[in-house]
Amino acid sequence: MIKDNKIKRIYVKEALANKNYLSYRIDLMLFKVLISFVIFILTYLIYLDLMLSVLTASLVFAIITLVNKVNVEKKNEKGRDILLKKIKQEYFSSKIEEMQPSDFELLIKLFFCNEGYKNVVKNGRSLYLAEKEGYICCIKIFKLFDGTEVEKIDVRSLLTFMGNSGIRKGFLVATSGLSEDAAKLIDKFKDKFEITIIDIEGLYSLAEKNKILPEEAFFHKMLNDKKTISKKELKENVLDIRKVYLYIAASVFFYMSSVWMPENRLVIDISYLFIIMAIINIIYFVTYKYLNK
Repeated sequence: MIKDNKIKRIYVKEALANKNYLSYRIDLMLFKVLISFVIFILTYLIYLDLMLSVLTASLVFAIITLVNKVNVEKKNEKGRDILLKKIKQEYFSSKIEEMQPSDFELLIKLFFCNEGYKNVVKNGRSLYLAEKEGYICCIKIFKLFDGTEVEKIDVRSLLTFMGNSGIRKGFLVATSGLSEDAAKLIDKFKDKFEITIIDIEGLYSLAEKNKILPEEAFFHKMLNDKKTISKKELKENVLDIRKVYLYIAASVFFYMSSVWMPENRLVIDISYLFIIMAIINIIYFVTYKYLNK
């Protein structure tokens, strides 16, 4: 279990994807309170015993708290794996970008040698031939800047070389993607040439397989630079149009509860609070859309 709440918050937030961490925790708390209050009302209406109602609601509250804790821990583990992989990939990509083309080609050669390919020899500019199980394959390496793509002319040159050399299997290693025309050309000749594309994610997988990345403790240390929840995030959680339905449902429930329990002024005040929150959200949402337009 991770003791650092800051890191734990980051992990859970990563697992939630588009949903905010604070919003998730507030929803859990609100759901827990509403369910416990429903149980309290139902128990009181059935048995007319205040102490029994309080104990039953407290038990339900405790059970839901434990369930929520288990779910949060699961998201914590899931987010940890997602975030660590993302940080590792970013670190690996930055190191690849810093490498000289010649060093990058040596790294690719190492990967193929470790995959069982023999006699990996250079046969042109960023072009290598290798042998495995008696078959010759072609390895074309493209170390490109971010934002650039492997073009159709590059693929045509590779296919022409393979065709003239009688080579059917080839690898296209690229630090960036392929242009649409280049991808179509490879697909067009897929029956004649077996081209395997190794992009930056494929290279990262090979790096992990060959254990050339730093230990996980190194990446855990990088997580300490992550930001905690800001005031802006807090505002965006409370002022969220998706919560209007929840606020309206809660206000209706507490209003009905005030009818059943007219002597309890707090219940009707809570209902008014949720009505006000719903109105504020609607006004904020409409104003925000108007300003954007």
